[in-house]
Amino acid sequence: MLTKTYSGSSEREVITLAKEELGNEIMIVDMRRIQRDASKSDTARQVILTVALESEQKGLSNLRPPGPHNQPGPILSQMNRSRLGPARNSLDETEVAELFLLRKQLRSMKARLRASRSIPFQVPFDFCYGLLAEAGVPDHVAEALVQRSEEQLLVQGAPSPSRMAALEELQRQIADLFLTPAPGKWPGHHEVVVFVGPSGAGKTSLIAKLASHKAIYRDRRVGIISTDIYRAGANAGLKTMGKILSVPIIEVRQLSDIPRAKKNLADYDVLLVDTPGRSPLSKGCLPELQTQLALLEPTETLLVLSANMGIEELWLYTGLYRGLKPTGLVVTKLDETNKPGKILGLVDDAKLPLKYVTTGQAVPQSLMVDVAQAVIKRLPLATGEARG
Repeated sequence: MLTKTYSGSSEREVITLAKEELGNEIMIVDMRRIQRDASKSDTARQVILTVALESEQKGLSNLRPPGPHNQPGPILSQMNRSRLGPARNSLDETEVAELFLLRKQLRSMKARLRASRSIPFQVPFDFCYGLLAEAGVPDHVAEALVQRSEEQLLVQGAPSPSRMAALEELQRQIADLFLTPAPGKWPGHHEVVVFVGPSGAGKTSLIAKLASHKAIYRDRRVGIISTDIYRAGANAGLKTMGKILSVPIIEVRQLSDIPRAKKNLADYDVLLVDTPGRSPLSKGCLPELQTQLALLEPTETLLVLSANMGIEELWLYTGLYRGLKPTGLVVTKLDETNKPGKILGLVDDAKLPLKYVTTGQAVPQSLMVDVAQAVIKRLPLATGEARG
């Protein structure tokens, strides 16, 4: 992916420069301020803006909705287009990127406020805050969790709680952070669960684990639809697992095949749909997913993200996929990060229930349903007392 850089004296100036040259649909990659020598210039501040370019052509065609030369296919002409919403893509990537940068600045301000607290945490709670920061929990989330823990114990009349009591209360506050998924709205009926997310998130492996997990769908009949046709051998693992579990798998090669696939699996209680493993920044990815979702009519859409991503990357992808209206989150590869606390930042930011967590390759043993305990177990809280 190519980038282009603009500089100016303010955020508004550099964004205006970029939009005048590239159009309104720009994707902001980074924006930062640098301090210059005031003696050599009339201003000591300079703002550097970096925008993404899929190609050298003007604008970001990769994130634009399908136009007259990129129609999704004749199948849509047979559909009730009111189900698709407005013809314009509902995602405004420029606004998402700008909002992402504003939120980043807000979190930085909160971190500075935390450092200048006039009333510091009591000793055991200050220790708890340090553990959370070490585990990668964003500052503003760590402070809120520790503050609630401190207030809860002090309200209970313990002016000087022990470190162990503080750690136990902190774990309860962390568990409360995870939204409990609402009971299924379609018990006993036909469900279509679609998994979306960037390449490398582990959607295909996740579906294999779900299909083989006896406690999740119990005695319900499960079928799989795969629309991931971009990666060579993407469905090889699913096919092998399907043979072992006697689970039917239908590969969809084009949009017009989706209704046929659903019809062929109409007798199955649950359909798990594996979508293409592509970056949301790649050409046509998000508009194509929107079209697929309109055809699939999912009862549940789960956003799958990998724990080995950085927290800012997790926040960015959550914002980009928000236009698909996901109903829940799944975090994979929790065993592959040394900063598991960033999952707390993701859950706090997304305000979506975390449905599942995976912690390895074992099928289906690495699929965790008790997500709160799975995440807490990875945090350094259990050993905090001994380390003191």
